[in-house]
Amino acid sequence: MKSCTQPAPRHARPARTLLAMLLFCMLAAGAPAVRGAEIARLIRSPDGVPICIFETGNPAGPPIVFVHGFSQSYAVFKLQFQSDLARDFRLLAYDLRGHGCSGKPWDARYYTAKLIAGDMAAVLAEFKVQRPLLVGWSYGGYVVMDYVRRYGDQQLAGAMLVGSNAGLPPPPTDPAVIERTRVARENNRNSSPDITAGMENGHNFVRLMTVRPAPPDMAEIMFATNQMLPAYVRRAMVGRNLQNDDVIPRLRVPILLLAGDKDLSQPAPVLAAVAARLAQGRMVLIPDAGHATFIDAPEAFERELRQFATAVAPR
Repeated sequence: MKSCTQPAPRHARPARTLLAMLLFCMLAAGAPAVRGAEIARLIRSPDGVPICIFETGNPAGPPIVFVHGFSQSYAVFKLQFQSDLARDFRLLAYDLRGHGCSGKPWDARYYTAKLIAGDMAAVLAEFKVQRPLLVGWSYGGYVVMDYVRRYGDQQLAGAMLVGSNAGLPPPPTDPAVIERTRVARENNRNSSPDITAGMENGHNFVRLMTVRPAPPDMAEIMFATNQMLPAYVRRAMVGRNLQNDDVIPRLRVPILLLAGDKDLSQPAPVLAAVAARLAQGRMVLIPDAGHATFIDAPEAFERELRQFATAVAPR
């Protein structure tokens, strides 16, 4: 077996394989990834599931914690980690249980709202994060609500829900949106471990995330992490209750709902109605962007995030 410090010559394998080996070796050794300030490592959740966490940026800056969507990982925010946000903010992210490089328990009882909220609390405690801005993309918005339901929002600076109504009222009424949601849930409920079917679903997933084809590196990240979510985890998670009407009274911090104007899963009227129900809610629409606004329009996304993070940062 070749060691991590003695890879075969460059001509012996594709560049992607070399990069994958390099990243694996650095993570396995607990070494910083790519740049000196970037670290990815595992911690133990309260119930023992390994949770993969990542940090980069300015350690003295206001903290921003990114929470990815269903079947994705922290790596989907790569463009933001490499942007000038890292100069001024402390950027953290983690892989939800069952996803990416985090643990993947078999039993559906490991995927409750209580345990998922506990993972976020463990991440914040491990990194000693004080009053973070939580950024939840898609399913990540529901995770933010899981945390608020169990721990409240007193320790948060605010929350940014990206392409997500987070199960907050009022729910969508557009028949097309309701049907797309139903089909997606059924597909996950009937998910098969068949590799070929999983790859086809993965490619379809990547195409649906953006208005324009995603840059090759981002498309590869989305596809690869989609394949890392086992069928049994998909089936376990799809049965969760995602209605968060009861969380509304507990949301007192600023909440920004941000979405692309071409996001088929989160129509602007729905998000505007949700924002109107919140004590400090508002909505921002990114032009010519789809569900993954941070990939379709990274500069506009980062501008809105910077403005919001600056406004809510502890003083």
